[in-house]
Amino acid sequence: MAHSINEIDREIWDRLSAGRPFQSHRWYQFGERVMSDCQPIYVLAYKDDDLIGRAALWTIRNEPLPIGPGIWRALFQAILRRWPLLICRSPLSSATGLILPSGQLHDQVLTALSQAALTESAQRRCLMLLFDFLGEKESQNWSNEFQQVKVPNPGAVMQNRWASLEEYLTNRNKKDRQHYKRTLREAEKLNISLERFRTVPDVDAALELIRNIDRRHGNPTNPWMRNLLENMEIIEGTWLDVRQEGRLVGGGAIFEDNDAQMTTALGLAENSPYVYLLLTYASLEEAFKKKVRLLRWGSGAYEVKQQLGFEMESNEYIVIASGNPFVRKISQWLAG
Repeated sequence: MAHSINEIDREIWDRLSAGRPFQSHRWYQFGERVMSDCQPIYVLAYKDDDLIGRAALWTIRNEPLPIGPGIWRALFQAILRRWPLLICRSPLSSATGLILPSGQLHDQVLTALSQAALTESAQRRCLMLLFDFLGEKESQNWSNEFQQVKVPNPGAVMQNRWASLEEYLTNRNKKDRQHYKRTLREAEKLNISLERFRTVPDVDAALELIRNIDRRHGNPTNPWMRNLLENMEIIEGTWLDVRQEGRLVGGGAIFEDNDAQMTTALGLAENSPYVYLLLTYASLEEAFKKKVRLLRWGSGAYEVKQQLGFEMESNEYIVIASGNPFVRKISQWLAG
């Protein structure tokens, strides 16, 4: 067990996490800084002196629940303040925090890690233990304490096969190339411009645009968004800043880790045409310039993403356990 990523040897951690997006030692340092109100618990499985599996758990009392605004969301938020969730995930990235060995040790390590997580959940009087963002195979062969739930709205991913935005557009059809040129031309007519920064120039203005998107779609507010924007330099993130005649009308954050790109923190002003498209093309350009292997763009706007060449990510399974009989009934109903 460890309670900070800094207690774990970086080389050993990164050897196990190699090639896995948003699983590096450095990314977890960033996650601990941003999610400073959530205590991490790292359950580590060793064979001799070699780290062969791990579960990164977070004690979370303010999880942004996918429940519509109103009395039910308020009720669940009040419950979580007393009985938190214990969630296994990579911080801030919509990725699992579970890594298991392949072969004969797989089931043994899964049992050891999951049972240790159950013990931690009971000792901390957690409402529920969740392993989320799992693939279908990863969600199978768990002990009877766990139920499998498939959730909607998976993320979108694209394998990078291009060296530049120009090469990407050349390999698209004529309509796509014309669309890109028209976007730049019309944005320029409206005095809309995009710049890139290593830090966010105006965090308060960016947060207002991000919350504007949340209100538009009825999404809960991300409680760690301010910390994320204020600590981007730790992980060398890129902030895309879109302004119209000096006024911030759009923005988004880009992060890279283990040869993958993630876009997040999208913010848009009302009635600002071409801003979303400018952010989209700028994100693609950053990915090609930095030669990442994989682009991960999260859920939503599926039609646009599919047109760009993205596919649905296969990480839409959650495995749930709870010592509370009522919660177990609810999770069984969800699983059904």
